[in-house]
Amino acid sequence: MSNMNYTYSITSKGQITIPKEFRDKLGLDKIGKATLRVNDNNEIVITSPKGLDEVRVLLNKPTFKDKVSDTEQMIGDQLAQKYAVN
Repeated sequence: MSNMNYTYSITSKGQITIPKEFRDKLGLDKIGKATLRVNDNNEIVITSPKGLDEVRVLLNKPTFKDKVSDTEQMIGDQLAQKYAVN
């Protein structure tokens, strides 16, 4: 999928649609969240949401364990089921 270019109109509310190929590659859900930033070349960079392990590494908190506990995994699974789009 490298070098795929799309041109889209921006709505009056400042919105654009992220092409399905990009959403699939990034693992973005219809109701999910994504991180957007502007890099040094004034390009918009979109990244997929981070998993719990990745967030812990980013936060670099010494009180966090290295791996997700069974309880944390269970809570995460339950929340994912609760907010899953059917």
